[in-house]
Amino acid sequence: MSAAPYSVDEVADQAAVWLVRLHAGELDAAGRKALNAWRVQHPEHERAWQAAETLAGTLGAIPAGIGMEALGRSRQAQRRRAAKTIAVLLAAPAAGWLGWRRWGGELAADHRTATGERRELQLADGSHLHLNTASAADVRFDAMQRRIVLQAGEILVQTVPDTIQPPRPFLVQTEHGSIRALGTRFIVHRQDSRHTRITVLERAVEIRPVSGDAVLRLDAGRSARFSARDIGPILAAPAGSDGWHQGSLVADKQRLEDFLAELSRYRPGILRCAPEVADLRISGVFQLDDTDRILAVLQENLPIAVHRHTRYWVNVHPREAG
Repeated sequence: MSAAPYSVDEVADQAAVWLVRLHAGELDAAGRKALNAWRVQHPEHERAWQAAETLAGTLGAIPAGIGMEALGRSRQAQRRRAAKTIAVLLAAPAAGWLGWRRWGGELAADHRTATGERRELQLADGSHLHLNTASAADVRFDAMQRRIVLQAGEILVQTVPDTIQPPRPFLVQTEHGSIRALGTRFIVHRQDSRHTRITVLERAVEIRPVSGDAVLRLDAGRSARFSARDIGPILAAPAGSDGWHQGSLVADKQRLEDFLAELSRYRPGILRCAPEVADLRISGVFQLDDTDRILAVLQENLPIAVHRHTRYWVNVHPREAG
């Protein structure tokens, strides 16, 4: 059977409906046969279903309205709400099927972290590698070079002089190019499918996009974004760029919308900001180990209200007058 064209959102919706029907006990033998037929219709159907079943294993921890008990209720409106919420969770990059699809081979990376997790490693040469939330990296050291392949997320690297002679270069590689350390401490962040951002904390690095002949030296205190072809403008390194490896999120007169977008990297599900409060400015140092507490502090100090539909679906709105 030829695979039909598919829409990511449509497939997420379909997988969510099948999941709700299955756990509501609505599928008889014919229904289960129809589910199996849908799963084999397209590879993305099966991937979405695997993600849905994985999500189902965690639904018992989700507050009222989405848990497996709710899925088993017979009322049609409740099932529709549950299916809608599950579809949203499946489509959330940090929590569901889209994240699974984007990671692909990264799931088999040498080192990886889950959402909200951070990890520090000492490499064979004595260098230190810090992985931020939802990150994946391969370490490839050989006789010719010391190389880290960043598959997803963000890392902080602290290099040391190589004891092997002649000294091997220390490289960090992404799909957009490579960064060569010049005795340094630096951060590499794969921001999206088009760009990698590099922030230098000590000494310097050389950036080389995978296409083209451009090579840029970036010194301490500076940051730049690059694609496979181009290197963007050099900017001052954002305040607190390396705070995350010590468990802190630093804001310096930052827009609320931008701050919440950064905070959302450290918690599963969806965190949305209403446009009416997007331009509020905040400053401070916030502890990442309790993102709910961060939201509570924001609500105490800003004219906003934090509305929790579930633990995994949070909206930030203007506070109502009175």
